[in-house]
Amino acid sequence: MLTEKELRVVNIFREDVFSSYTIREIMKKINTKSYNWIFNVVKKLEKERILLLEKKGQSQICRINLGEKKTVIYFSLLEELNSLSKKIPNLEKIRDLIEDFHILMITGSYVDGSYTKKSDMDVVVVIDKEEKKWLLNKLINKGELMIPKLHVYVFTREEFLEMLINKEENYGKEIERKHLIVSGPEFYFNILKEAIDNGYKG
Repeated sequence: MLTEKELRVVNIFREDVFSSYTIREIMKKINTKSYNWIFNVVKKLEKERILLLEKKGQSQICRINLGEKKTVIYFSLLEELNSLSKKIPNLEKIRDLIEDFHILMITGSYVDGSYTKKSDMDVVVVIDKEEKKWLLNKLINKGELMIPKLHVYVFTREEFLEMLINKEENYGKEIERKHLIVSGPEFYFNILKEAIDNGYKG
């Protein structure tokens, strides 16, 4: 089990799964002056296959390993802790409307706090079934009565994966770059891993 401080190292890669850093860059990212401590943490994460290290010149380049199950578990934990730290209006009401789903995300201005009183709240649901029309209509009808009003998107797993793999810019890629996972983070990172295996580069 990783400590809270060790999770801070993992978290910088959760925030950008395509990033790569030297050990000294990681030091700056988490604002610590102890090279030995960071070095030992990185080696521990490498041993657990959470980080992959590649030597370039005199430096070691660290990347996250989404193919390791423990990585997905820790990313999921960090996503849930992050969502709990945000004040999302009507969150329980939204959850109650969705009986069977895999991933529930908030996107747009409510992620970075740039919303105003006039802002709608963008809600994205990724489900595993084709029967999505009823859920979309339900969320739209109920969401119009909420404050803030919900702006709802519902995708199947296949649709969301296809958007990430597609070479053209699209809303799926916007979601990947700016989102708050409220429920289903493990499912999300499994889809992201599949997209990366199929050529998605962020």
